[in-house]
Amino acid sequence: MAMDWDPVLHYQEIAVAERYDRERFSSMAGKIFNRLEKYYVAQALRGLPLDTEILDLPCGTGRLADVLLNKGYRVRGVDVSPAMLEVAKRRVVRYRERFQAQVLDIFCLPEDVQPQYDAALCARVLMHFELPDQIRFLRNVARLTRHRVIFTQSLSTPYHRARRGFKRMIGNQASAAHPITNSELRELLAASGLRETRRLRPSRMLTEEVIVIAEKV
Repeated sequence: MAMDWDPVLHYQEIAVAERYDRERFSSMAGKIFNRLEKYYVAQALRGLPLDTEILDLPCGTGRLADVLLNKGYRVRGVDVSPAMLEVAKRRVVRYRERFQAQVLDIFCLPEDVQPQYDAALCARVLMHFELPDQIRFLRNVARLTRHRVIFTQSLSTPYHRARRGFKRMIGNQASAAHPITNSELRELLAASGLRETRRLRPSRMLTEEVIVIAEKV
């Protein structure tokens, strides 16, 4: 990955959006991770009434929006990339009006915005940014949400640091640009006005990902 790689600009191209899932989830490891993540995201929704409208930001190609819709929720899919949202709309077209798409840069949220959603899902994005921007991002997601915020992040533990070092040694791309420690995760939550209620780990051996279920303070 180039040092000047920009996660916002990169996904603006429709060709990039159309090959996103294929590049990440077509291998055996990718298929396993995809299935695990979808399962645990569904577990994180427990207790939410059906027909709740969930903010999925960033929605990307609609891979997880499809899970939410299949469970009976309504979804507002928000992303900075119109190209990614176009792919998402094709994926979930069968759900019709239960899925609404919106182009939005979460970093440019108006100061007077009010909470609009009972819950939010914020998956596979925070690790692209350094901690101060992670805080800005998640704080703004929380500002749009009344109660529950579910987000994913990559943990930096001794095991996963060793695993990343080995992957770099054999020439593999790092799975996360900015994984965080448990103390940084606590800082992220506090600065975003959130309190962790539960944590899910899809696979400690296969992935650094942690799914955090939090509530507004």
